[in-house]
Amino acid sequence: MVKIKEKQGKSEKELLIIEQQPSTIVSNGLEIRWIRFRVLAQLLRIFNARVGNPFATFKAVKGLRKKFKSIQGEKMLVKLARVDGKYFWKLGSSSFPSEASRSMQRREAESLLFDQPYNGLRTLFIAITKKCTLHCEHCFEWDNLNQPEKLSDEDLIELVLKYQAYGTTQIMLSGGEPMLRLDSIFKILKKARTGTDFWIITSGMGLSEQNAVSLKAAGLTGVMISLDHYNAEGHNRFRGHEKAFEWAIGAALNARKAGLAITLSLCASKEFVNPESLRLYMELAKKLGVAFVQILEPRASGRYAGQQVALSEAQIDLLENLYTEYNNHPDYKDYPIVNYLGYHQRRMGCFGGGNRFFYIDTDGDAHACPFCTGKVCSALEFSAEDAVALLNQGQCHTFEKSVF
Repeated sequence: MVKIKEKQGKSEKELLIIEQQPSTIVSNGLEIRWIRFRVLAQLLRIFNARVGNPFATFKAVKGLRKKFKSIQGEKMLVKLARVDGKYFWKLGSSSFPSEASRSMQRREAESLLFDQPYNGLRTLFIAITKKCTLHCEHCFEWDNLNQPEKLSDEDLIELVLKYQAYGTTQIMLSGGEPMLRLDSIFKILKKARTGTDFWIITSGMGLSEQNAVSLKAAGLTGVMISLDHYNAEGHNRFRGHEKAFEWAIGAALNARKAGLAITLSLCASKEFVNPESLRLYMELAKKLGVAFVQILEPRASGRYAGQQVALSEAQIDLLENLYTEYNNHPDYKDYPIVNYLGYHQRRMGCFGGGNRFFYIDTDGDAHACPFCTGKVCSALEFSAEDAVALLNQGQCHTFEKSVF
């Protein structure tokens, strides 16, 4: 990474110029076919243990592939990211090979093909702190920021262990800014059991190279870095801090050096969503060498409550085209994998509310997701099974609940 100075009227502003980083995206056809074979072999073992018949097993796997395509809108394992010897293809899927991956696939098989309740969670979001120095335009925890903490380290560890025992294969630690509670993160990772991938959702503040290396060594799988524009001015304005862009870019580079998987998370605001902005954002993501780009649609909750922030139909079409093109077309084989929940929600319903994921806020209360606010119960006081059962009785504010 090098620095230059760009003239801005009578003043000078130091900008970051990002050198091309080695890609994490697998473009070698032989390697992709080899990983497909290994994933298929794992599925066959799981299904055969369930049905005990090789012909029925083959039929079940074929049915799962067909159902996957109808849900995801793409072929299976067209694009992979390789990070530190692990493979990733969906942000909500566990790294492969891993104990978490086997557990997740077994639960999906039971649910999608054998009509069993989905026992466990793909992802649990836990907001571990109210602290934050930013003033983000879209913040869903806005009313709770910088208040006294309610969750102790012991509370956080209890939640993690409870939902690991329930069968959660991915836990994402958010805030506030979770890096402001770094010691707590190390304690959580030290006490956590195997079989779960851990991620941090961060602005990038405080994710130095040393911290990234230490977190990786402690068991962290990846970091999701909020980046809402391809240039410093736009991102800093959205995040309400003059160093937000610098933090985000620096965090991505440090995480790459440490061997952490990286997601860039974009809140796709009405002002941002146009063909040129999306193209430039994906170019930046490619330069940074990240595994995923997550696209979130703005919701009228948190700091956006009461505002007209919903995207137009034309803008949604742009995002859906971005999702299918960048994940499937050969011209984009070297670009990060795009994760866009809105695409699936419009076709299959919402997977939140305890179906595949839910959100625990900074008070320890369970919500359907970070955007469907309205606590259902205390995640500390209720068992995992009872909390999920209560969440399943609710409904997404925008989408129908998924039938899967």
